[in-house]
Amino acid sequence: MDLRQVTNENIQFAQSRISYHPRKCLGFKQPAIIFKEQEMAA
Repeated sequence: MDLRQVTNENIQFAQSRISYHPRKCLGFKQPAIIFKEQEMAA
């Protein structure tokens, strides 16, 4: 795949899929939610 053909929309979609996928190591919570909780606590 030629990376010059990857659009910002493709990248944002992939980031969203990764950030909102539940993780076993986080107690099946989503990384984006954990990050927001940590941000609010600080």
